[in-house]
Amino acid sequence: MNTALLCLGAGAMTLLGSCVSYKDSPIDLVREEQTWKQQSLAVQGTKPLNLGKIQKIGLVLNADLNQARLKLAHSSNVAQQSGWWNDPSISFDAKQSLEDVSVINLDAGLAFTIPVTGIPSLEKKTAEQYKESDYWALRQAELTYLSTIEQEWKQLGIVRKRKELIAQRVREMKDEDARFSQLYKLGEIDAATRQLTTKNYNTAVRDLQTAEQDELAQRMSLIKQAGFHPAAASVFRLDTSCPMNVPKAVTVPSPGELVSSPQIKSGMAAYAADEIQLKTEIRRQFPELELGPAFTRDDGEKELGGSIGFNIPLWNHNRKAIAEAEGTRNSSRQATIALWRELLQNSRELAQEQQLVRSHCQDELNRLNLFSSNLVKLEQLYKIGETSLADLAEARQQVYESRISFLDSLSKLTRTQTSLRYLIPPSSLAR
Repeated sequence: MNTALLCLGAGAMTLLGSCVSYKDSPIDLVREEQTWKQQSLAVQGTKPLNLGKIQKIGLVLNADLNQARLKLAHSSNVAQQSGWWNDPSISFDAKQSLEDVSVINLDAGLAFTIPVTGIPSLEKKTAEQYKESDYWALRQAELTYLSTIEQEWKQLGIVRKRKELIAQRVREMKDEDARFSQLYKLGEIDAATRQLTTKNYNTAVRDLQTAEQDELAQRMSLIKQAGFHPAAASVFRLDTSCPMNVPKAVTVPSPGELVSSPQIKSGMAAYAADEIQLKTEIRRQFPELELGPAFTRDDGEKELGGSIGFNIPLWNHNRKAIAEAEGTRNSSRQATIALWRELLQNSRELAQEQQLVRSHCQDELNRLNLFSSNLVKLEQLYKIGETSLADLAEARQQVYESRISFLDSLSKLTRTQTSLRYLIPPSSLAR
């Protein structure tokens, strides 16, 4: 009996040693908010923030990226813990003889499953492929984040430039309105003209209010996308700019270059994992081999030997799992092909859109330059009294509207070019 107890104790200690301990992780939302706010506000230094710094800091603070990193850490841990053989099985039997209570018969066995089908190796490969898929999913999330932040940043610059132009025009129209008021009192313009100039001035004032609201909304959107605390919107000094020129065309990636897209690589890795999973389920049809020593004590006689065992798949077991794995593999294959087609189509659409919108921008810029040249001439004529204030105001309005139209076209072009630029990872994100 002491021998049996000793064996049971050893087995229990082995089981306890293989157990994983639990550690709780409570959520304190108040503390989380305070930490988030401190991290965000600590970013602002003595100099205004530029796009590069915002992008780098946001790579750490963005919630979606951190969630993608946790998913990669999860799959990495799963991959590390995959591929183990099945745990050995230990059996004990102790029987007391009814005829002689001093006689105790013992049976003990230890069985190891020998994975002759190679299933643990396949499970390891499957987990590694899912880890690879999550890795590229994280890279794609970073690429999408960088594209979004650059778009938000440049849109903020355009919104600020629009507000600046509207404010400049409001100041001009305020001065013009005062002059028109004097002309109206002198009877040099009629009531309809006076009413029209007042209406245009009030419209410009409302446009300025709308522009101020747009700037605030765009600033808040940038702060949110970067992962900063909302309090940062009123604290950060952002060094944005918006040159009034047409940016150079962005190179369109070729189909061969698009293969380097993290989105495609993630899909390919997921497909490979599903392919291996199908092979694994097919392998499960075949029996595993069980080997191990055996000990018997019967009526005082001790016997030591071995055991061998395996199951016989008479009923074509695992058919359902194979069918499910095959269906998943086929769906994954089709999804990856569809993803590639969508990416290729998107790149071609962006290329054509860039070409079209760039031509619109250039046309708007040409008109702006022409109107600006005419305005310079009219201002010179107005100074010497050879043109009217109404003609000068109309020329100023023409230049103002042309500038706003150029910014509208530039906004569309900026979004298109940024999307094109981040279809494939830049060198800084290369693996």
